[in-house]
Amino acid sequence: MCYSVNALAELVELAKLNKISQYPDSYVPAGKISGFTHPLLPVITQENPREIQLFQWGLLPAWAKEDQAAELANMTLNAREDSIFEKPSFRDSIGSKRCLLLIDGFYEWRHEGKQKIPYYITLTDQRPFALGCIYSVWKNRPTFSIVTTNANPLMAYIHNTKKRMPLILNREEERRWLDPELTKAEIRELMQPLDEGQMEAKVIA
Repeated sequence: MCYSVNALAELVELAKLNKISQYPDSYVPAGKISGFTHPLLPVITQENPREIQLFQWGLLPAWAKEDQAAELANMTLNAREDSIFEKPSFRDSIGSKRCLLLIDGFYEWRHEGKQKIPYYITLTDQRPFALGCIYSVWKNRPTFSIVTTNANPLMAYIHNTKKRMPLILNREEERRWLDPELTKAEIRELMQPLDEGQMEAKVIA
């Protein structure tokens, strides 16, 4: 699964890469950060595709109760593609509330016996990229979850216990992910693992 990302790029850089002029001026890049701290991170939504906004990691559906929110947010950092249309927390978002999370890379751990070996994963060009996500607004608080897919061979080697990876989208797929007219079948078609040839992974200390 994907619980730790690296968000290094300034919003002005992300805006330039995505040909966007609207973005918050108060954002400070978080660097390496865990989803369990529920940070605010830069996203682009299908409702406002010309603007970068800051959403909180850990999706809370509109019906979530106050006393369940903290626990639920820890359980919705990721949304599996094989159950996203059925899960109560996600099914209302996947059809009409899709977004892109803008990051520089993410972290995953390989298990060898009792040892956990950390890897940092980026694209080969080392540029910021987008993860396919879904979002929901809870009590005026916008929240999101990272969609995950089956692992490609590289990620199956690294994430050798669960064999999952985040949904990484190329430029054309990013545009399509934000298309409000997509059918259920077209959304499913987009939720595929990225070719490992476009990715780079390094063991970190």
